[in-house]
Amino acid sequence: MLWHSKAAGRIGATALCTAALVFTVAHAAIGVSGNSNAPEPNPTFTVASTISSSSSSPIPALLYPGVQRYLWYDISNPLQVSITVTSVGISNVVAPLGCPISNLDFGETTFSGSLTVPALGANSVEVPISLYDTDTNQDSCEGTTFSFTYSGSAVYTEVYATVSAVTGAPSPSRVGESVVYTDTVTASVAADQDPVPNSPTGTVTFMDGPTAICAAVPVVSTSITTSAATCSPFAYSSMGTHSITAIFVNTDGNFTGSTSPVFTQTVNP
Repeated sequence: MLWHSKAAGRIGATALCTAALVFTVAHAAIGVSGNSNAPEPNPTFTVASTISSSSSSPIPALLYPGVQRYLWYDISNPLQVSITVTSVGISNVVAPLGCPISNLDFGETTFSGSLTVPALGANSVEVPISLYDTDTNQDSCEGTTFSFTYSGSAVYTEVYATVSAVTGAPSPSRVGESVVYTDTVTASVAADQDPVPNSPTGTVTFMDGPTAICAAVPVVSTSITTSAATCSPFAYSSMGTHSITAIFVNTDGNFTGSTSPVFTQTVNP
């Protein structure tokens, strides 16, 4: 399985601070860079954050000095494949005038681990955050705004589409003559993808109508983007036509499965 590690960019976001800091309404897009093989358009995952009194649900709550709160990172994934977020956090804070950064305890707001975000979906994770109880008047923080900069990283598996095409030889054939069927599996690359990392891997099952004639035949690489499998069933004992299809199943997660169009094998006297 080929995993692409993504280094995330940074973008500014804001968190409101009222009374003694409020809940955040920040929303940041974190860019993802291409790998070393070739550049690709920068996909992003987005982060919205909420301060909550609960570590089990992101219910917005006020943040009071000396009271434990939780910063929830709500991560959205716009990609067609799932991603695994390995880190996300606040890399920089710019405090407003009159409300120094020293009021805010954000030393544990970096998430580091493995958070799966489904394709075109979302997921959340919480980290501790609080205001220090400074034993001084903190009214100067009411209604002010901190500016946050987020950073993060994610990995995902690039999935490449495949097309299957089956042929037979000889075609047509004669009664009693053996036929060799070959399924060629070709990987294709979308405009926003990197080059195919290798030829498809997996197995092919050959079908004669509803009947499997060769099951789970491993494919063998034939070029940088193609693989093939062959099937030599029993010799046909009577005249007729046979509808042959090949079903490719990938085994490493890098390629989609595919089914070939019907190949018609004619058996003559």
